Amino acid sequence: MTTDMSTATDNTASAHNLLLCLDCATVTTAPATRCPHCHGHLHRRKPASYSRTWAYLATAIILFFPANLLPITNTTYLTQPPQADTIMSSIALLWHHGSYGIALVIFLASVFTPFFKIAVLLYLLSRQTPRRPPRLQTRLYRFIHFVGRWSMIDVFVVALLGALVHGRFAQINPAPGIFAFAAVVIFTMLATETYDVRLLWDNYRKQPCKNPKSPATG
Repeated sequence: MTTDMSTATDNTASAHNLLLCLDCATVTTAPATRCPHCHGHLHRRKPASYSRTWAYLATAIILFFPANLLPITNTTYLTQPPQADTIMSSIALLWHHGSYGIALVIFLASVFTPFFKIAVLLYLLSRQTPRRPPRLQTRLYRFIHFVGRWSMIDVFVVALLGALVHGRFAQINPAPGIFAFAAVVIFTMLATETYDVRLLWDNYRKQPCKNPKSPATG
């Protein structure tokens, strides 16, 4: 049984000169350059997707180390000297005091999610010419795009604690690590937004169709 890749290529929106506005989801016919509804710029694919994603991702990887090694908060209790806490030490402290649920949520949102997003983006960028339909890559991209909205929970927790505890026998101030962590989240979100998973399908369809001849019978 043979596969006809040309049929799949002809059924794409790009083959029919259709452009999708990424701002309002309006479908327009090429060669339009502006969306007729929101006047946003129209492109067949996100411009310079690979190079921009690599730039944002490399910045996020560099900032990932100070985000986890530098303290994110400086806590002062009455007359005691300030105590600096990193993300992992904060998680360990919450776990030690029995707040297992909060510790797990912060670990997943502040440590696992950024690391997982970076790993998935590296995997996607290294698979630019897939030999098989990139269904797995598409699912992974959709997943990191969905979970990215929860990555800033650690920043919100620090801001909330600082507002609630300020002046009540203690004081919590943000430390340099929290700014590095916020930058990691922002740059991973930018990398996710600039990456265009449709390019994987384009590269897959451009590959020569392999139609092995059926063995001779008789």
